[in-house]
Amino acid sequence: MTKSEKKKKKQVRNKTKDFLFDYIKTNNAYTDENRRRQEEEGVKTKGLKNLNTTEKTCVAVIVLGLIGIVIKYFIL
Repeated sequence: MTKSEKKKKKQVRNKTKDFLFDYIKTNNAYTDENRRRQEEEGVKTKGLKNLNTTEKTCVAVIVLGLIGIVIKYFIL
């Protein structure tokens, strides 16, 4: 065996993946707690009206991106 074969491969840690999964878990827990409290108070949710400004901005960016993809690949 050569020297390079004896060396173990360095395990690469995907920090972005860890960050996103932590964010998703935290956000899901917050959302579940918020929905539970709203149901206890008798508040009815109405689709996109309950989103905050950051969430509305994300939805707008996603919609514009999808429109751009449709224009690029299906129209042009």
